[in-house]
Amino acid sequence: MTPAELKTLRESLGLSAQWVADQSGVRLRTVQYWEAGRMPVPEDVAALLSRIDAQYERAVSEALAAINEAPEKPAEVVLVRYRSDADLWRFRPDMEPLPASSHAALLSRLRRALWTAGVPSVIEYMEPDEYLAWLGKRKDTDAMRAAWAAAQSGPPGSP
Repeated sequence: MTPAELKTLRESLGLSAQWVADQSGVRLRTVQYWEAGRMPVPEDVAALLSRIDAQYERAVSEALAAINEAPEKPAEVVLVRYRSDADLWRFRPDMEPLPASSHAALLSRLRRALWTAGVPSVIEYMEPDEYLAWLGKRKDTDAMRAAWAAAQSGPPGSP
């Protein structure tokens, strides 16, 4: 992986150089050297970012496949964005240790793919207190979070 590829991929994944440094067990300055071409990009770092990228591509493909396999195309898909790492990890523990900014990058990819497929989408912030009050004693699931978010955005096409 070239230095420019490393920086481009890192940024497209919504990851900070500090996050890469923390995950790689190096100082921020080392990541900056990799990205500047002053030191070669380690294979394990390139592999880490490539795995995250592939994971996001699979998630987008699976979401599109689920929409295409549905009996009818949804009028709108509502996506949930988390304001903080803590909220992301609370409701999506599978995303830890990725930061909320990385999840936002995934949502952006998904939204572009939905748009290309002709499926309107909207992104709503997760409001944990409001969501949990709405949820009541029901079990928290991805589908329940999506239903709550859809209720926040109103009817498809509304302002």
